[in-house]
Amino acid sequence: MSVKSLELEAMTIGCLLKGGLTTQARGVLDWLKPDMFAVFKLGEMFSAIRKQATKDNLIDLMLLSTDYNISLADLAEVSKTVASSANLTGYAEKVRQLYQRRTASKIFLEVAGELNTARDEQLDEITANGLQTLSRLLSNTGKIEPVAMSDLLEGYLEVFKERSNPANKNHRLYTDITALDEMLGGIEDTDICIVAGRPGSGKTETAITLTRNILARGESVLFFSLEMSREQIVERLIAASSGVSSSLLRNPLRMDDEHFAKMGEALDRLQAQSLYIVDKGGLSMDQILAIASEHLEQVGKPAVLVIDYIGLVSHGALDGRVNRTYQIAESMNKLKAWLKDNRIPTVLLSQLNRNADDTRPTLGELRDSGSLEQDASQVILVHNARNKKDNEPNRYTEWIIAKNRHGRMGTVYMEFKHGQFWECDQAIAWESFQKPANTKSGKQYGQGEA
Repeated sequence: MSVKSLELEAMTIGCLLKGGLTTQARGVLDWLKPDMFAVFKLGEMFSAIRKQATKDNLIDLMLLSTDYNISLADLAEVSKTVASSANLTGYAEKVRQLYQRRTASKIFLEVAGELNTARDEQLDEITANGLQTLSRLLSNTGKIEPVAMSDLLEGYLEVFKERSNPANKNHRLYTDITALDEMLGGIEDTDICIVAGRPGSGKTETAITLTRNILARGESVLFFSLEMSREQIVERLIAASSGVSSSLLRNPLRMDDEHFAKMGEALDRLQAQSLYIVDKGGLSMDQILAIASEHLEQVGKPAVLVIDYIGLVSHGALDGRVNRTYQIAESMNKLKAWLKDNRIPTVLLSQLNRNADDTRPTLGELRDSGSLEQDASQVILVHNARNKKDNEPNRYTEWIIAKNRHGRMGTVYMEFKHGQFWECDQAIAWESFQKPANTKSGKQYGQGEA
């Protein structure tokens, strides 16, 4: 490590501490990364500053020390390396350039070592891989620039080739609910899929059903529950996995040996699954995304991000000062920007405005914000209606695909049994919703609309 690296990295941190969260600082925090620092301690400081800026919308020396366990004396010493923050971007660009030189040297050494021991038929491939890695490194300038159509088309064709490969099917998120997957065609990695319903319609249970299936496939889920406790979520997953109803789990004195055996088997299965739950209420979207970013760094990327629900997201200083429509639009903008960088399919729950409970919901009932409809790639409206034949509660629930940017719209039916949603025969479920005069209409079940 050179003295120059130490000085430039210290001055970059000093500018951030001295100037606070300015527009210039936001830009640098967006493209400069902690692993670009040669000095580990300074990289840790920079990482803490990024987290604080995202979570608390500020850069404060005292709070960095207390919240992130960084020596106050070290922070004060680094802040003295500059007289002002005017040259922040220049210092940060120098830090990036030195990182590129160090990394390029490492790439050259690794390629040279591989070439020395490679067979003749491997030489071209090793050289090409090394040049490709070097090209990616040098193209990362940290600047935002316009992209020509020719470059865009080249990038799109690469994406198209990946989609054409059956082995790459998992680039989209599938729910393993046949009728739903056929209609949605999978959820892309920057999609926001909104699940909305009236109170008590089963929107949280819908999210838990999707979570249950994704976990069973061996994939990871990060679940933010702003209303239901983590114990309640886990209990529902145990009920679904064991076949023991939630009512029995809440009254274990009524359980017999068979119930306990099934519960034990379910616990073993769930123990091996990768579910991460945050159940603190009152989180802002900035806090949610800061926690998610830290999770990505420490644990890895989940298959899906679930937020239950947008109406309970706090808006800090905006609460009570501006209307809910504006608040939710701001939260959605932050979520979209974060997803564009991190590429994780997201299931976002929302309430519908109260209406006559037995009328089918529409997109216009999304509560508080038209931006929800605009920003979503898919919208699933959960509707639990009464049986029209005898006016009794229907054991089937409609998942109405009211918006689908990548596929068809229509209705998927799910059976509500033992407190859980399960796949069912779409034709039988559809018929249960119809009046006697309509049962021979030739309706296509679970096929959606063109």
